[in-house]
Amino acid sequence: MTPTLSLRARWAVLSKPPADSSDYRVLWCSDGPSAMAWFERVIRATLFGTPPPWSTAGRPGEVLPWISFGVCGAGAEDTGSRWITISVTDWNSFAEATWDSSGRRSATTRCFLVPYEELARHGLGLVSLWNAVRPVPLPGEAAESGTPQPVLLTAQADPVERTARRVEEAGFGWAAATAAAALEAPLALRAPGDRFALDRIGVIDAVVSLLPYGYRATLTASTWAPDATADAPWICYTRASSPRRRVVDEDTPPDPVSPSARAHLARLRMLREELGTDGLLRALARRTAPASFPGDDGSRHRTGRRADAHGEA
Repeated sequence: MTPTLSLRARWAVLSKPPADSSDYRVLWCSDGPSAMAWFERVIRATLFGTPPPWSTAGRPGEVLPWISFGVCGAGAEDTGSRWITISVTDWNSFAEATWDSSGRRSATTRCFLVPYEELARHGLGLVSLWNAVRPVPLPGEAAESGTPQPVLLTAQADPVERTARRVEEAGFGWAAATAAAALEAPLALRAPGDRFALDRIGVIDAVVSLLPYGYRATLTASTWAPDATADAPWICYTRASSPRRRVVDEDTPPDPVSPSARAHLARLRMLREELGTDGLLRALARRTAPASFPGDDGSRHRTGRRADAHGEA
């Protein structure tokens, strides 16, 4: 049986009260009112665009929900603790829907923070982390009358065979070349057809599983980032472009050009020949020491990066 894990997660909710005329803000969080400003910076660091109006049709994966991943310090920029963040931006159900003072439906972002050390110890992937937070409702207004508390997430450790299937489904050659390209520049993934958010997480997970696990300590990723900047998020589906961001089509393996990226790709191919895909993934998962992507001075995973307000335009 797949081992079941309990993960203690801090959390916050960013939205608007009904008929509100102000900007989006953190309404509730696990650490109490004094931490709301810090949580807002954490959430905004992985908001990469403004969702379209809820009534506007769009391509699967580009409309809500949007799922993004990031990393932050435990409460101050000089702390050594790392928390992996997963933020889910979506519309509330119709029974819980709210509209602002201009009659626009409000979106809600649920953000969870989990210690990197816990994820690394169990080799938890992005799909497993998403599955752990997906069914968890966060406290609403009732939280104001009680003492805020972290939540317990139930996660299932990734069997390496399942991760190997995701890699093979994406195509080992493509996933390996894309992982190597991620060591050179931020990536803009382009799907040949529509992909839903969960499918996009699976593809991103397949790519990062072919890097040492420690790169997840600095990874930012998103299922859709309409306003992706030159280097944030590092891996995402987007139509945004910049001279720095490399476009990678899912049906065309990129060609790494730097010596380090080409060497990594050669090692992946060699280790797969020697160990098989399963053995290769196990070897990479054991390398949990935090590693940075090129050009990352640490600013990408510190809180405080300005992000646009989100909600119905």
